[in-house]
Amino acid sequence: MFVACASVHALAAERATFILTDGERKSGPVVYHGDQHENLINGYLNLGVDNGKDMTFPLDQVAVIDFVGGQPPTTELAQLGAGHMLVRRDGATEQGRLVNIVGGDTLIWESATRQREQYAIRDVSRIYLNPPSARTAFGYIAPVTSAATAPVATPTARSPVSPVTQGNQGDGRNQGNRAAQGNQRGQGNQGSQGSQGSQGSQDSEGGRRGRNDGNASTRGATVRMDPRQGWTDSGLTVNRGDRLVFETSMPTRGLVGRIGDGAPFSIGPGQDPIVMRSAGALMLGVSDEERRGSHAGFSVTVSRQ
Repeated sequence: MFVACASVHALAAERATFILTDGERKSGPVVYHGDQHENLINGYLNLGVDNGKDMTFPLDQVAVIDFVGGQPPTTELAQLGAGHMLVRRDGATEQGRLVNIVGGDTLIWESATRQREQYAIRDVSRIYLNPPSARTAFGYIAPVTSAATAPVATPTARSPVSPVTQGNQGDGRNQGNRAAQGNQRGQGNQGSQGSQGSQGSQDSEGGRRGRNDGNASTRGATVRMDPRQGWTDSGLTVNRGDRLVFETSMPTRGLVGRIGDGAPFSIGPGQDPIVMRSAGALMLGVSDEERRGSHAGFSVTVSRQ
């Protein structure tokens, strides 16, 4: 699980507990090595032990770096996404990526917008590196929203509707049109007529079936991305609490998203769902570094869980 190696630099005063992906916990001083005073070297994190040797752990086998101990609050665990997350001791969280720990007391962090930041370890509670294993280690189970109570996004004029979806809407559209022409079942709560006659009435069985089928088009979308451009509208309107999975046609670490004009959040690689923190239009983009490094287009498939 870990490899011991000779320490080549004095141990620092700050201590940490590494919670491994298999649930095992290892504690010790945060050590550093070399001219750069780094802890993360060649993909391995290090902890000191009393015999003067280090315990080294592959980065992908560490679920959490815990500086304070104890059980984190449920509200904190609920914010875990698909990538790394930093939690400050004042409770604030930030999505991004751990770059390194230097000098035994300073954390180097890369934000979702690819900006480098420094945090004193004394101001940090935890760093989540592997969200699925972290949830398991702390016994957190994400709440499951039933189909009966789950909020359903309403298709907007922006939402693309495929020919297949249009075909599925046939029953609802036909029934809605009949309601618009005088069907008393559909007139009760018909709402918008004309081009939206396909929705019919909430009280119309056909209208209700047409609207539910139409919502299938808002459960997912495939968006073509051009790194040379800014934000791209995904065509989806999301609700707070929606769980979205993002799949890209080519590897990229610079994919970011935002809701409306809100703050960007990192999407990053991985298949874990990301919980939406607000409601509005889902926008997709790439980081400045990704935009400068490549002009190759790629596609992003967004699906709801």
